[in-house]
This record gives sequence, structure tokens and C-alpha cells, in this order.
Amino acid sequence: MYACMNGIIHYYLIITNMNRIIISIFTLAGALTLNAQSDIVVLDLTKATTTLNFDAENGAWTGTYDDDAESIDSQCFSFVHNSMGDYNTWWGFTASNSANNVRQDDTLKFQFSNMAKGGIVLNEDGTVKTDENDMPVVSAEVPYMVAYASSAFAKHPADMAFNDGKAYEAVGVYVNLNSYPYYCIEYGDSYARAFHNGDKFTLTIHGIAPDESERTVDTELASYTNGDLTINRGWKYVDLSSLGIINQIYFSLKTTDVGQWGDNTPTYFCLDKLMVKPVSTSGIPTVNANDANISYDRANKTVSIGNASFASVYNTAGQCVMSSENSSFDISSLSAGIYVIKAGNSSLKIVK
Repeated sequence: MYACMNGIIHYYLIITNMNRIIISIFTLAGALTLNAQSDIVVLDLTKATTTLNFDAENGAWTGTYDDDAESIDSQCFSFVHNSMGDYNTWWGFTASNSANNVRQDDTLKFQFSNMAKGGIVLNEDGTVKTDENDMPVVSAEVPYMVAYASSAFAKHPADMAFNDGKAYEAVGVYVNLNSYPYYCIEYGDSYARAFHNGDKFTLTIHGIAPDESERTVDTELASYTNGDLTINRGWKYVDLSSLGIINQIYFSLKTTDVGQWGDNTPTYFCLDKLMVKPVSTSGIPTVNANDANISYDRANKTVSIGNASFASVYNTAGQCVMSSENSSFDISSLSAGIYVIKAGNSSLKIVK
């Protein structure tokens, strides 16, 4: 069944399990029309520049335990990957095409699956393909990202940056429960207990702006309230527009099942069809006065001010961070961010 609230369609699959109700939530918050805009970049691992081959048994990317594999790159996206192959250990992101969401005895071996049984299919125009119920079409042939976001390895273990050095406007992403934490939440195992009243498993998505400020979006992957376990089985769309302009995203998971050595619930989740929008500075007019004609060469990180005799560079806090009397000067020493260059009565806003 479904309900429409505030223009957002919530689909529910209700399964009775003893005295609990397990609800699989699929939320489409305008994603299907949003990514139809031609300027939005939608993560598509079939376009990956990193070679993606997959293990025939568990669906894992064959580079998962390769210590030399430092990232998975596709289009403008670069997902951090780390491993200690000698110890069969990895963290950050890997890729998978597993469609097996069955509960396994060897949970670590089959830690590369999601509960939706595949990745999200795209139409030829790059939009999300949907079925007759407007649900995303899922296929075992479509690869997706798997994240292991354990804080035991790094402060920001599941990190994504843009490989072209540009800033982008955050749009949205689909997330899903990895099958490993899913079955631990429902049944428990030798490390984690099954969830009970008051328990939650929350994904936080952190957007880092060019000025290094941070905004976050939270989404619950599982929660146990009043005797009911609400748990995500399908691809859930998360609106990221509130993150604004970003040059980095990192992901963290929080569980209420915590022991002496940290999180007991395995801190895995799955991700697909991350969407961002390029930030354009071409539409910002250059105002000419006193023969000043300010321009910015982003590739070479140089500013030209024509015949002006002096220029100042200001950050978003209004602080002057650089000045120059040269007609052309280098700003590569400045941190990535948004700046305003002033020369005479002219100004130009840039994104470095």
C-alpha cells in the first residue's frame, strides 16, 4: 500500500513476524523527476573508470582486498577504498553486483549484498527506471556501492570526493541496508544482539562545503519503537539538497547496540545513484570599471585583472586572504572554497 504526505510518496510492505511488524520503506522524494534534468550527474557504475570485475560467488569487486586499490572512480565521483589484504580486511567503499540477500552462516564472506537484491536500473536518458507502481526497477546485473563505515579504521572511513577538483551541488542518493547488519538487527549473532525497544540504526550523510563548513542529513535504516521493528529492505531515496554546494561527502553510521569495544551492529550500508549538479560560475557577470577585466583560469589557478593596478581576494567571511599588484597572480595556495576577487570597482565570484 502507499500514502501521500506533503507530496512525498511512501510505500510500505508490511510483514507480520510474531508480535512485531517489519516495514520495508521505499521513499521517493521527487527523485524521479529531479534526475531528469540534463545537468544532474547520476552515479552509474557501468561508466566506472576503475576496472570493476566481480567475484562469481559473493559478488564482491575483485579489487576489494587489493592494497593498491585506493579508490573506485566513476564519472566525477571518487569513493575511497582501503584494505589490508593479508588480513582479509577492507573499509571505506567497495562495489558489488550480488543479488543474494539470503541469511548466511558465513556472514563476513557474504557481506557484499543488499536487501533489494541488486542495483537500480537507469533509462537511456539517465533517469531512474520505474515499474508500474513508480518504484525503482532493481536488477542483479546492475552494480552498486557497499560501504563499511567503521570508525575503528579512520575518523571518516566512508568518504567520497570529486575527482575533477570541482565543487557540486548535492541533489540526492539512494541507500539500502546491507544484508549483514540487516540480519544482525533482526536476529542477532555472536557479536550483535537483536534490536529491542528503543534501538536505532542511523545513517548520517555529511556534506563538506568549499569553505570547509559541514551540514548533515540523517536517515534511519532501522528503528524499534513500541514493540515494532521498522527496517529498510528496499532502496530509499534521501534528499541531499540541504547540503548545498559541496566538494566532499562522508558517511557515518550510529547504532544503539554498543559494547566495550565499540559498535556491535556491523556498520555497513549500500549506496546507488548518487546525484549532484555542477556549480557554474560562467553566468556570473564581470563588471568592468577603471579598465579592470577580472578573469579566473581554474585549470591553472590564476587570476588576471587586466589593466587594474591592484586586486584583493576575500573569503566568504569577508576576510582579505590575498592581495596582488600584478596583472596576473596565482591563488593555488588558497584552500578550496568560494572567493570574491575585487579590483577597482569590479568584482568576480569564483569557486576554487
